[in-house]
Amino acid sequence: MSSTISLYDASIGVSTHALETLLDLLKKAQAHPEAATLAETRLFPDMLPFSTQVLIVSNFAKKMVERLAGRALDAWADDEKTLDELTARVHKTLDLLKTVKPADLDGWSAERTFELKVGPFDPVQATASQYLLGYAVPNLMFHLSIAYGLLRMKGVELGKADLLKNFVGDFLAPPGV
Repeated sequence: MSSTISLYDASIGVSTHALETLLDLLKKAQAHPEAATLAETRLFPDMLPFSTQVLIVSNFAKKMVERLAGRALDAWADDEKTLDELTARVHKTLDLLKTVKPADLDGWSAERTFELKVGPFDPVQATASQYLLGYAVPNLMFHLSIAYGLLRMKGVELGKADLLKNFVGDFLAPPGV
């Protein structure tokens, strides 16, 4: 028996769940007594703040659309600093993802290659599966987890379910829901 997973589900689906999780985290952050300062929260002085973690998740989702759906998109300013601005950015990214249909990724073989910049390495040749599974999704999940951890560190009431519920909801929902 062979098994396949669609490029769409592994990219747009995972990104959508990550962004929906960020919306949930941002909603809880906005209700916290220290909401006004949470966007600049850092785990350690040389680490990026919460606001940048959110922007990076958004940018990885956007880059998946650009690279895997072959779209040339305008640059986004990446200047969101408040929780309200970050929430709007996540909505903007989700709106972008809604414009991508599974057929937009048709023709992409997991072995098809393209060029990208990975840190100081420019250009790097990567297959779609290498890019998605070895770079984009791990980075997306890393920065989502750091965003979660930063809020948790500041006392926002969060648990593991807050991080995972949007990912597991598809198969944990009761039948007929």
